Amino acid sequence: MATGWLRGVVKEVVSGDTLVIAANTKGPGPAPEKRITLSSLIAPKLGKRDGSAKDEPFAWESREFLRRKCIGQPCVFRVDYVVEAIGNREFGSVFLNQQDNVAMAVVAAGWAKVRPGGKEQSPYLEDLKRAEEAAQSAGAGLWTKDPSRTSRAVRETAGPEDDVGNALLSRVGKGGSVDAVVEAVLSGSSLRVSLLPSGTISLLVNLAGVQCPSMGRRAAAPEAAPAGEEGAAPAAPTAASIAASSAAEPYAREAKAFTEARILNRDVKLVLEGVDKYGNIFGTVLYTPPAPLPAAPAAPAEGEAPAQEHLAEQLLKQGLAKCVEWSLGLMPTSAAFKLRDVEKAAKAERRAMWTGYVPAPTNQTKLSDNFSGKVVEIVSGDCVVVKDAASGLERRVNLSSIRAPRPPARDRPAEAWASEAKEFLRKRIIGKPVEVKMEYTRKVLTPEMQIAGEAERLMSFGNVELVPEKGEEKQNVSEMVVARGFATVIKHRTDEERSSVYEKLVACEEMAKSSKRGVHSAKEPPANRVNDVSTPGSAARAKQYLPFFQRAGKMAGIVEYVLSGHRLRVHVPKEGVTIVFAPSGIKTPARPQPAGNGKPAVQGEPFADEAFAFTREVMMQRDVEISIETMDRGGTFLGSITLAPQQGAPAAARPYNFALALLSKGLARLQPNMDPSRLPDGTEMARLQQSAKEQRLKIWENWTPEMDREDGGDDDEGYEANGAAASGSNGAAAAPAGSFAAAASGSGGTSTSAAARPGGARGGEVLKVTVTEVVDASEFYVQVVGEPRVAWLTEQLSATSLGDAPPIPPELKTGSSCLAQYSLDGCWYRAYVERVNRSEPMYDVYFIDYGNREKVPSNKVRTMDSTLAAVPPQAIPCCLAHIKVPEAGSDWAADARACLTGLLSGGRPLLAHVVSRERPDPRAASKHPKSKNGKITAVLVEPETNTNIAVEMLLAGLARLPKLRKVKDAAAREAIQAMAEYEDEARSAHRGMYVYGDPGDSDDEEPAAGGGRFGGAPRGGRR
Repeated sequence: MATGWLRGVVKEVVSGDTLVIAANTKGPGPAPEKRITLSSLIAPKLGKRDGSAKDEPFAWESREFLRRKCIGQPCVFRVDYVVEAIGNREFGSVFLNQQDNVAMAVVAAGWAKVRPGGKEQSPYLEDLKRAEEAAQSAGAGLWTKDPSRTSRAVRETAGPEDDVGNALLSRVGKGGSVDAVVEAVLSGSSLRVSLLPSGTISLLVNLAGVQCPSMGRRAAAPEAAPAGEEGAAPAAPTAASIAASSAAEPYAREAKAFTEARILNRDVKLVLEGVDKYGNIFGTVLYTPPAPLPAAPAAPAEGEAPAQEHLAEQLLKQGLAKCVEWSLGLMPTSAAFKLRDVEKAAKAERRAMWTGYVPAPTNQTKLSDNFSGKVVEIVSGDCVVVKDAASGLERRVNLSSIRAPRPPARDRPAEAWASEAKEFLRKRIIGKPVEVKMEYTRKVLTPEMQIAGEAERLMSFGNVELVPEKGEEKQNVSEMVVARGFATVIKHRTDEERSSVYEKLVACEEMAKSSKRGVHSAKEPPANRVNDVSTPGSAARAKQYLPFFQRAGKMAGIVEYVLSGHRLRVHVPKEGVTIVFAPSGIKTPARPQPAGNGKPAVQGEPFADEAFAFTREVMMQRDVEISIETMDRGGTFLGSITLAPQQGAPAAARPYNFALALLSKGLARLQPNMDPSRLPDGTEMARLQQSAKEQRLKIWENWTPEMDREDGGDDDEGYEANGAAASGSNGAAAAPAGSFAAAASGSGGTSTSAAARPGGARGGEVLKVTVTEVVDASEFYVQVVGEPRVAWLTEQLSATSLGDAPPIPPELKTGSSCLAQYSLDGCWYRAYVERVNRSEPMYDVYFIDYGNREKVPSNKVRTMDSTLAAVPPQAIPCCLAHIKVPEAGSDWAADARACLTGLLSGGRPLLAHVVSRERPDPRAASKHPKSKNGKITAVLVEPETNTNIAVEMLLAGLARLPKLRKVKDAAAREAIQAMAEYEDEARSAHRGMYVYGDPGDSDDEEPAAGGGRFGGAPRGGRR
């Protein structure tokens, strides 16, 4: 049954004799279409994609001829006849430009044969036969007589098992391009293409950076109806009917139709962006836009190629696709940035799939605050502190859209290049005037903050520019850091705020990558080895440097931190050491100190904050010259310090003496009883102090001349002295000398309550703890009372349902972290696998928050959530100070352990006066978790009865005191002497190891075969 002539556009060429023609419509959805087989023609058939059937000879060339001639062209066509026996297939005639008979062109080129005989024939059959005879005689197309061409007539395609994606990417390279023809459009962003010119490689390609709505699962094609049945459905449904019968997402059909109208069966340029782990290829498709209908556009100028369009960009512009973050990461940063901008514009215009779009709540807020100031601190490579020139307040500014390596924190080491990034920024902008443009804020709540019970922190981000000097241009600090390779650019989501110079930052990052600078370098960062003697308890180590510093004279240094108005932490690069330094002969008002470590709060003195603020602004992170004269007992080095001239300063600029500046502003005073003539600048210091007094500046606002004539006995109150005898390096008062001896001498008999106060404790650190496990007399484990992380862990573990969870398989290895069920209470706790028993499904585990060990069956072990694993172990190893206990495995070891267990049992809180603390192993991340908490040596006291646990061990005869000649520390010697009477009492009463007399001392004797601290001799000892 023939139809009238219809108009349309050739949408697809299926083979050398079959086309799909779509109607001319202006709507966004799929247009009506017809599948037309050219009447009376037989062209070679293409093979199947899975390789089960190969191409017939010249099938690819035949299809390509028809595709290049017809695709995208307007045409007129009619159906000549329908063959019901093959699924109501429609055969017809197609004309291009109303004159060019497509069937005639195919036959004349020799790419199809005329079907002989048959009941239904083309109305142009005679013309087709004449064209076929001419092609045969000319040897055109498949009528060729060239044997070599005939041997190459069958296309060899790559099978589905071939890893063509990775092979192509390795051959072409990331960002390389290939020519291809789009064979099918599966969805708006998923295509099947064949590589040109041979077509032997077929690929499934996904558009990089975007994703269109899904077409859903394709419906099964209906079976062919018997011949002659009325209303029989076609065997090969159209694309539109398949889409209509599937569970497609909204706008999926429109996206597919948009893509088909532009690239189906068209030549495209495929730019390879990457291959995922499943072998899926992601790329950018560039195409020449189809000519508008019905009029044709003006031809491009001679030699000028038509402009190509970016398919993903066009889909985003129409609101038919959305950006996909992980896929955007495969693309160049600038290209990904452009796609995000296009999507953002489509959202704003509420196009297509964004019709009902409502921006999601974000933790960011846009800012428009501008101010000028001076940089007073470099926190990291992407964070600075600026003092606002207008308000005088310090404002913390994070640089927009960049991330530098993180500096060290309490629970983690510094990332690679962190110190170099910070130092780069310090050298260039510390103390410099800047202009700041605040851009956005972001709320941050990390897992560590959640564990500590902290609330959300609001971070402010902005752009910082150096104020230029004459003849210079403004310099953007973010661009400086990124270009040097000390920071990376953040890949923002589409709806996120970003830096106003984001594109410049991206360009700077690309430049740093190409130059392999900083974090982009394949080289390891230089080792940053520093001996830090500025921490509490480091006075002995610091003293070793004193002779070298005194001989060195003036040394270059960098002020790392301001501890108080006159005390600084200074790094000396030449020696690779960090020290605490204070100018000789002066002191500033004491700042307020909160209560802690068993000490009451200390009220601050007037003008202490002003002195601290002045020192911070003038000296923080500046290059200085120091000259060291001596050191106090707290480990603070004393001498003179001057501020090194900044770059660009006049050569004749006078050095800035820090001590003189403090005195001149009335923020410091000379030490009482200090003779100024003994100091290098003593005369000038005295003159400046007298001038400040007369002007009534700051601390001298109430000064009268009569005060200088009065007794200055109270002159020391309320001020921090440089290295006072009782001061540690952090300014904390040490334990009073003789306090333990005085308490011990006041007791009599077996009472230990008076001996509870500790002696020899360094820094006065006091912890309230409970004992969780006693390993032996020389080691037990404690938890800090009130530690919020312990309470959080208990809450999380109690709320976690582990009863029905599948057990960990036997592949669990030694060193793995897990959750294990404790046999005594049936509760789950965090654990560490110490040993795997291969012969039976059992694990030897160590409970990292309590210090005990147990053998646990495999069905009582579970995986640990990453949030729980992030919390450090809460069990702290501990031992008693000033006594020696039997070594594990030696005589009396079991008795000593039993005695200590009895003294520490009950879970009651105790006070641990810390004498020393081992530093955690910095490489402990790959070792046993007990090494992550430094072992503490402490005097353990029962607070209600003031019972000293070490004294009780001595009275039981299960511990001994070390020989005084072996003890160098004065405070420890005093404590040992105070406890000597308890050891003598146990010896005279023949308790414990003294039951047969004095067993001797391992300091004087050779150790027994069993080894140990002492107690290796037989129980009889010396008689």
